[in-house]
Amino acid sequence: MDKQTLKAIAYAQNALSFIFLQNEVKDKINSVYLYGSAVRGELLKESDIDVFIDCAQEHENNVKAICKSSLSKFYVSDDYKKWEILRFTNNISIEAGEFMKWELKTSILAEGILLYSKKPEVLPATRAVLFTFQLPKKKKNYFNLTRALYGRKEQGYKEHGFLKEANGHKVASNVIIIPKEYQQKTMQLLQSKSISYSMKEIWINE
Repeated sequence: MDKQTLKAIAYAQNALSFIFLQNEVKDKINSVYLYGSAVRGELLKESDIDVFIDCAQEHENNVKAICKSSLSKFYVSDDYKKWEILRFTNNISIEAGEFMKWELKTSILAEGILLYSKKPEVLPATRAVLFTFQLPKKKKNYFNLTRALYGRKEQGYKEHGFLKEANGHKVASNVIIIPKEYQQKTMQLLQSKSISYSMKEIWINE
């Protein structure tokens, strides 16, 4: 899975968290899928990030309305400002309806990524944590942090960093995704170097 797709997953999960804050929609959503160019690694700056929400036909209009309202809140949130810094602010396009009756279900079954399911036992994903942190301004501290996280790639060095040990992913220079079981170690590493950070739990489709 490439960095662009990982970013799209984290971005969509962040937006979905605003939707699920609305209690009236929780029980109406059966599952949520990411599909389209974001999944294929073909996302352009002007491309939409396509999300499909599986729900009963009678709830379709209500779910769409709540999603539209929730996304408006996401786009003016502090979370969104962090994505602006990363220059990853694609519009999120949400479709809703009964999955088995939807015209693009074959495409989703072939390449879609399941972001959420009401039934945990069928969710083929693992818990992970998205860390966003401030990079030190002092050159010495900057190299100290990046070498600890990502290792050293200079000629003559073959040191692996914490990210490889934790089987994590580098999304950007200051954004990483770590398996849930390494959350505490990641926090300790960042705190030991006096690094300010924020974190959000997400699901990653393997």
